[in-house]
Amino acid sequence: MDRLFTRSFVLLSQGQVVSQLGNQAFLVAATYFTLEGTGSASLVAIVMMASTLPLAILGPVGGTFADRHSRRSILVATDLLRALAIGGAGLVLVVSIEPTPAHFALLVLVAAVGGVLGALFTPAVQALLPDLVPAGKLASANALMQMSGQTSTLMGQALGGVLYVTWGAGVLLLFDAATFAFAGVSSWFIAEGRLVRAEPVRIGVAIRQYASETREGLQYVTRHRGMISLLATFAGVNLLFMPVFVLLPLYVRDVLSRGPEWYGFLLAASGVGALAGSAIGGMVMATISTPSPSLIVRCVAGIAASVLGLAAARQPWMALAAFVAIGVLSSLINVIVITSFQSAAPTEFRGRVMAVVIALSSAVVPVGMGVGGLLGDLWRDSLPAVFAACGIAIAALVGFAWSASAFTGVHASGRRQAQR
Repeated sequence: MDRLFTRSFVLLSQGQVVSQLGNQAFLVAATYFTLEGTGSASLVAIVMMASTLPLAILGPVGGTFADRHSRRSILVATDLLRALAIGGAGLVLVVSIEPTPAHFALLVLVAAVGGVLGALFTPAVQALLPDLVPAGKLASANALMQMSGQTSTLMGQALGGVLYVTWGAGVLLLFDAATFAFAGVSSWFIAEGRLVRAEPVRIGVAIRQYASETREGLQYVTRHRGMISLLATFAGVNLLFMPVFVLLPLYVRDVLSRGPEWYGFLLAASGVGALAGSAIGGMVMATISTPSPSLIVRCVAGIAASVLGLAAARQPWMALAAFVAIGVLSSLINVIVITSFQSAAPTEFRGRVMAVVIALSSAVVPVGMGVGGLLGDLWRDSLPAVFAACGIAIAALVGFAWSASAFTGVHASGRRQAQR
């Protein structure tokens, strides 16, 4: 009987769980350190954009890198380098507590370095996972990875605001660095059976090869209409929800009249929902041959309704309920999308395909963050109206989501390829 919990899968998942726990520390520390030091929503958005923009730009190249080199080695190197970068910033903030422009610049730099390393890491881990578990267990593995990651995120977010008040930004960053170091060491012991090409080539030839192979990944996705339609819908939701995410600290402070701990609680509420959504997504993908397009439509409509509910909320419990719903629906979409594309892509260029998926769906995130920062500075007293506008715009995507019905063939084609 095929086992899901292989040694390598356990090593991969435990490293990701621990590093995700610490990563929430960086999110809370960077967000509130910047907000308290500058009072600017735009500068908070810049820190967030610095960590996400590299993934959108370099993601396809990262996918090619993951197909040409040892994916295990990529995980080890990127985790350890992130530990060094974040740990160095943590030491600076521990020694010098008072916020200065130099501190803000340091956080942007560290966030950008983490984003570049993440652009290499994310396609590698998505491409490696199917090789660590039996073919019939891939949906369960994706769901379990999301569930364990969301549990870790939940713990980190719930404690992040409290620990920020207790420890300060510097200690939180040192904690984050320690978790990345643990993840890197854990990944070192993963057994990767895939052979990789290691023939030496001249730099000019290597650049042309990378460009050609990156283009192959783009062409694979663009040849499938269902893939593009699904990604366009997913990207639209990401774009329109980002202003809500960026402005959440201001919403907590100015609308709910609560402190940093409630910022962590709301993020944790989303984590609780995401945990449930991951479990539901795993069960759905394991029991049906193809996901219904109406399922994606319902998820998009539900996210729109939840954001509108958030705009109307004036009590913390109402905001908590809205974030739980957003977490459930977003995580359900993630499991369906990731499993479908992993199943459809052959292993020899799965990294490139997953990188395109990640890049196209995340390319709009920095744009949404930038818009959110500007809106926060321009309409600081009208945050509920900004949230309502985002919810209405997401609702408008419901009609477009129906055009993604061809995506139902993506998962099915992956199953047929696996059977050949």
